Amino acid sequence: MSERKRANQEHRGIFAAKRRFLSRRAGGTTAKGANLVKVTIAGAAGAGLAYMFDPARGRRRRAELKDRGRATLRRQVRAVERQASYGKGRAEGTIHRLRHPRPHVPEDDLTLADKIRSEVLGRFDGPHLTIDVSSRVVTLRGQVRDDQAIRDIEREVRGTPGVSDVVNLLHTPGTPAPNKADALKSET
Repeated sequence: MSERKRANQEHRGIFAAKRRFLSRRAGGTTAKGANLVKVTIAGAAGAGLAYMFDPARGRRRRAELKDRGRATLRRQVRAVERQASYGKGRAEGTIHRLRHPRPHVPEDDLTLADKIRSEVLGRFDGPHLTIDVSSRVVTLRGQVRDDQAIRDIEREVRGTPGVSDVVNLLHTPGTPAPNKADALKSET
């Protein structure tokens, strides 16, 4: 026998011994481990069947399992329907925006004021702000929390379709309104 064949046989023998050692250490041979798994599964299935077909309470358990299964199925169907409805709404909105790319411009000043209240000022939390619209010129009055909010509100109102100009009289707490500042300076 050649030197190479003898080395291969010794090599295979070492690995075979190692596999036998590890399988014994794990609780037996591989076939015994597979049999243990099968026995465990069969025992669990038997216990489940005995639980479901118990003469005393089996009917109630089966009815409860059936009811829970149907309820789960109903919930899943509703979730899929909600997702489909949401997707349909998103698609319809996209189609609408593609067909009507220009935003709707309100016909009169009252409608424009309502549009600004609902679409622009609804995004800003804070105290009540007064909006006056005359000939598409929007006048903003009121007190807001900081200068950044004043700039944001004015920018949003200017971007609203139908607004030709904005008169900004907003002010922060502790400062007079811009239209009252000159009057207050002359009093002192």
